[in-house]
Amino acid sequence: MEKKIALMAVALMIVTVSNSAVLALSPMGPPKAMLGQDQWAVGIDYALETMDLEASGTDKNIEYDPELYIITRKGKYNINDLKSNIVLGRVSYGISENWDAFLRLGVADAQGDIEQSFTNAPSFEYRGFDGGFGFAWGFGTKVTIWEDNDINWGGLLQMTWAEPGDSSISLRGDTNFSGTAEIKFWEVQLALGPTWRLDDSFSIYGGPFLHFVNGDIDFSGETEELDSRIGMESSGDLEEMSQFGGYVGASWKANESTSCFIECQLTGDAWGIGIGAARRF
Repeated sequence: MEKKIALMAVALMIVTVSNSAVLALSPMGPPKAMLGQDQWAVGIDYALETMDLEASGTDKNIEYDPELYIITRKGKYNINDLKSNIVLGRVSYGISENWDAFLRLGVADAQGDIEQSFTNAPSFEYRGFDGGFGFAWGFGTKVTIWEDNDINWGGLLQMTWAEPGDSSISLRGDTNFSGTAEIKFWEVQLALGPTWRLDDSFSIYGGPFLHFVNGDIDFSGETEELDSRIGMESSGDLEEMSQFGGYVGASWKANESTSCFIECQLTGDAWGIGIGAARRF
């Protein structure tokens, strides 16, 4: 009976994401405590993800010639099909038999196109954003709430902050334009769900999760139009969102002290694949 309930929960997760949207998707792993009390583990996590971001902020259009003239206006930004790789080293500690905590340090990159739009004004499309690997870090905790034979119910809470490197950008339709852009974001994920142990070394897991995200985008550039030099400076805040998503994965023991996982996170317009491994001490 418990196995049927667990499978129904995973199926419900897949249904709930059909009309939801989410942004960055950091790997989570099984939603339960993985260590015993006072045990340590070190590991590595990797995620490949694609996402859509929205932001709103202020744009300055600066005309330098024949005299300085600045126009300030509100704008909206769509970062479409932003692709990112996140690599995080992880150190975990077992606070009790049913409660773990972990710290992650690593790097993240990002590539995508930026569309800038205004009310009653033409929109602009900036291409070629390719932020190299920049600093990323995070922390979190996992708990086991209830155990019954081969089914463990639990949850996790984690935060991830990423700052990919800045990148040069081009403006569609303007070969004279040159500029740079930078994107930073942080996210919080809260997940609940079952982990179903199929045998002594292999388990499957999944469930819904709640996702919060925030951050900012900054870019600037300059072009020449006739005999005038024109600059622009824009900054925006990623629109804070809280959305439901879902994930499903598998975990297995490579040996008595080493465990691995692979998972897929899905939403209405985003997806991510995560893998990870850890060695227990």
